[in-house]
Amino acid sequence: MRLLSLFALAALTWPLAATAQSQGAPPLTDAQRERLEQAAERFRAADTNHDGQISRAEANASLPRIAKRFDQLDANGDGQLSAEEFRAAMERARAQR
Repeated sequence: MRLLSLFALAALTWPLAATAQSQGAPPLTDAQRERLEQAAERFRAADTNHDGQISRAEANASLPRIAKRFDQLDANGDGQLSAEEFRAAMERARAQR
């Protein structure tokens, strides 16, 4: 696994786990951990140029639901979704369930 992919996985999983722990929430369940790992894999698969971010074109190619909301999810407006922006979108979607 490429080093950048490891960083993307870490950016997706560590903040959520740290937030849960710092707020006194119970540890992640196996199902939650699995969903995070799946989200990290989707991020890695969509990042076809392996720059650690997802461009609009990459989102259009493999993440159509993300692509539809790309401008909303691109918090800093740089035209790229970072692993942190992607993770935040996944957390918001999870919270709405």
